Amino acid sequence: MTPWIKRWPEDATERARYAESIFHRVAPRYDVLTRALSFGQDGRWKSRLAQEALRAGEHTRVLDLATGTAALPMLLRRLGHRGPIVGLDRSRDMLVRARIKCSGMNGVTFLRGDLGRLPFASDSFDTVTMGYGLRYPPDLPSFLDRVLRILRPRGQFLSLDFGLPESASYRSLGMGYLFLAGSFWGLALHGRPGTYHHIVESLRAYPGQRVLAAVMNAAGFADISVEEHLGGMAATIRGRKS
Repeated sequence: MTPWIKRWPEDATERARYAESIFHRVAPRYDVLTRALSFGQDGRWKSRLAQEALRAGEHTRVLDLATGTAALPMLLRRLGHRGPIVGLDRSRDMLVRARIKCSGMNGVTFLRGDLGRLPFASDSFDTVTMGYGLRYPPDLPSFLDRVLRILRPRGQFLSLDFGLPESASYRSLGMGYLFLAGSFWGLALHGRPGTYHHIVESLRAYPGQRVLAAVMNAAGFADISVEEHLGGMAATIRGRKS
């Protein structure tokens, strides 16, 4: 596998540019890919995450980081959320699709921005959500500090992402699946087998959901929990500001 997998950039600027170039290519078919790689479970996981966000109240203020094509803001509105929602993403191509999908939805706005600099005042949001974005900040402790800062007291952070199974053999199997399935869908959707190799690249540099929970605890989050999907190949992580 190694000859076809690039080294995941450590430098913040280089990583952000690399990610932006990826999402420029994949934006038109992004929703298809997340459903395919999750065996069709992605929609169910996101729906459950949106339902958890809604438990904080229908009129809460929500920030969706790495909003992509706005799957979570759309789910929140469909489930009855009426408060302001801000979606932030670095990719212009993703934001174009997000704005089209959410046109006509009052109170849903989108900003282009970087996960390394969250341009919001302290105590701004009741809930911060994130779908498939935790592998991108080069400095996770600093990123989590920023999330904690912008959350209001008792505010919640909810994230869904790919994960690392605890079993080394199952982890290798999962990585192999993501590589082969990503290659198939890269060829089928874009004519380039390597289009989705960044998923494996990023996971090889990602500490995994259990380490992340420990980092969240060190950052000051409370009520931290991890719910694994597909044996740990994906995970929903929750935490709350004290």
